[in-house]
Amino acid sequence: MVRKLTGIAFGDLNPFPLRQIRNRRTYHLEKVRLELTELEAIREDFLRERETCVEKRDLISDDEEDS
Repeated sequence: MVRKLTGIAFGDLNPFPLRQIRNRRTYHLEKVRLELTELEAIREDFLRERETCVEKRDLISDDEEDS
């Protein structure tokens, strides 16, 4: 009797089918990976720009900074 009720509760009436959970997990994981890739590209651009600004600052003479 218990096995039959367990089978109905977790098999037939399961509101969270494993296939649906796997599909949603895959979808959201791909979405998060794409966002991380975009953020990494933004980070690399930022670091490149920051290095460029530092190099330009080094080219300014002390007299130019005072005026």
